[in-house]
Amino acid sequence: MKMKHNNEIQERGRILVVDDDLFLLAAIEQTLTLHNFCVDTFDTPLQSLDAVKVTDYAAVLTDVKMPLMDGLELLERIKNIDPELPVIVITGHGDVTMAVTAMQKGAYDFLQKPVDEDMLIASLGRAVEKRQLVLENRELSANLLEQRKKRTRFHGIVGNHPVMQQLYDTLEKVATESDPVMLYGETGTGKELVALAIHEIATRSEEPFVAVNMGAIPSEMLESELFGHVKGAFTGADRKKTGKFIHAGKGTILLDEINSLPVALQGKLLRVLEEKEITPLGSNDSIPIRARIIVATNKNLIDEVSEGRFREDLYFRLNVLPINIPPLRERSTDIPLLVKCFHQEYCHERQLDVKLFDQKTLLSLQKKKWPGNVRELKNHVRRMCILGEQSCSEEFSHQCEKEYLQGIEEKVVLKEFLAQMEKKYIMEVLKRNPGQITLAYTDLVISRKTLYDKVKKYELDLIFFRNSSES
Repeated sequence: MKMKHNNEIQERGRILVVDDDLFLLAAIEQTLTLHNFCVDTFDTPLQSLDAVKVTDYAAVLTDVKMPLMDGLELLERIKNIDPELPVIVITGHGDVTMAVTAMQKGAYDFLQKPVDEDMLIASLGRAVEKRQLVLENRELSANLLEQRKKRTRFHGIVGNHPVMQQLYDTLEKVATESDPVMLYGETGTGKELVALAIHEIATRSEEPFVAVNMGAIPSEMLESELFGHVKGAFTGADRKKTGKFIHAGKGTILLDEINSLPVALQGKLLRVLEEKEITPLGSNDSIPIRARIIVATNKNLIDEVSEGRFREDLYFRLNVLPINIPPLRERSTDIPLLVKCFHQEYCHERQLDVKLFDQKTLLSLQKKKWPGNVRELKNHVRRMCILGEQSCSEEFSHQCEKEYLQGIEEKVVLKEFLAQMEKKYIMEVLKRNPGQITLAYTDLVISRKTLYDKVKKYELDLIFFRNSSES
């Protein structure tokens, strides 16, 4: 039963005291009240548990030996409710084993009967200070979590959708590691931007960030681009070349479109990952590498492995920290935010004050599929900034298509007209120089071969022109 309740708000916090000895309970309450604690007392543990569930206590003081439920069981049940609430247990004289057990179960401190007043107040003072720090940390953590949920920009990445918040959390976790990162994402989702974010979060941010598009480099040049070569390594190697891995230093190297890496070079990359060193073309000396390796792909590498286009052992070595970058269609609520960002970017770049698009336009953009993802949206926004909002309408697109097709038709007509004029003129020259090629190509100021090609093209009969002159 609850014995007494002090309704006054005290500076030193509210203490819960549990003991089946009513006289000891009253004495402890009086002592704590004199030291400016607010005290709630209970002589039954079950009632005290109900109070713990609804009241924010600074600490709990409980006897160990009580009927129905002892102090150790009460301690365990309090810890299940609030693991960080300090619990001080009071043991009988000589109950050292029980005191040790209580500490093992999470008790903050233990006191022996008869309880020394100074020791009691000192122990409670420390417990209350610890509790205050815990509550402050909880509040700070809650505020930080709330702020994190509202993040709209993250190291150059724009988005507030929950899948983007989850992506930001993942990037923070993997950034400080050294294992390879595998970025999966459709074309235009911003894989390089994500790689750059990892680079900036990590302690490597002062070092180089080197991005290599594997699909844009001719296969015969790829090994030299990645690993470098020494002078004379092959025909045309008139000077030493430092490869991208060495150029990255202690920074980050992004191997984009890793699926484009020729199978012949995949083995060498696997060795680089295993040995942490490279050997330039034409050299016998190995060079240690310290760059963080990030790879990116818009293909399903499992399918590439099954088709024999990608080594399975390399796939498993690279796929240590996989990260999936969501397509724009999975976070369409971010589109207005992205549109505003790209609009501001264009206005700043061009030093222009272009009016932001209306709500109707933004809603129409959210309904589009965007197969090209963020990159397509960015280009679309720039087009609207230049040509106006009407450039995003279906009517505008149909008009552009109509004008384009009409232009093609006009070009075809013009081409045919010019061909007819050319044919007519060649026929006149051949008639004037009765089918004589030497005289005709001289008049036309073209080569003999060119004239023969055009005679063949227009199916002209030289004999006909020669006979016409004779008649």
